[in-house]
Amino acid sequence: MDAIEASTVLYVPPEDLYAFIQDFSGTSDYSEHLDRVRQYGGPGTDYRITVSWWKFSYTAETRVTDVEPPERIDWRSTSGPDARGTWRIEPVDAPENPPARVDPDDATELRLRIEFDAGSVLGVRLPGPLSVERLIETVTPVVARESEAVVEAMVTDLEGRRRPVDLMVHRAPREL
Repeated sequence: MDAIEASTVLYVPPEDLYAFIQDFSGTSDYSEHLDRVRQYGGPGTDYRITVSWWKFSYTAETRVTDVEPPERIDWRSTSGPDARGTWRIEPVDAPENPPARVDPDDATELRLRIEFDAGSVLGVRLPGPLSVERLIETVTPVVARESEAVVEAMVTDLEGRRRPVDLMVHRAPREL
């Protein structure tokens, strides 16, 4: 399995961040490419996440598989490409120079790890003669920009004021 991770520090208690991530449906307001997030059920919650960009539109279907409030939410895809992921939420020491007007004692790292079988993406219908490799190459900068915009909007909602964020995104080792 290939993997990608993204992480950032927010200045809110872990419990507040966990509740926010658990109610993921509101994040569609944060991105022009995230069209809709539908949430069904309680434990074992199913999500239908519809994204679109250019001539491409896709609905990911996922299910929450395990939780450890307020530290972890695990999920897996229920259709389409084979993927699974984990949201990790943990208190961290504030950096030396935390942003102004935040409580450094509330420094909480949010980390999303997604593991996926790159070969399973081949079953996704792509527009025209677009290859999976070309799609990934083309969409990567868009995903990076949109991820930063989403995280900045989350920070604004959770911390009460807008600030730049330091979102670290990297390809992760195949296995932890």
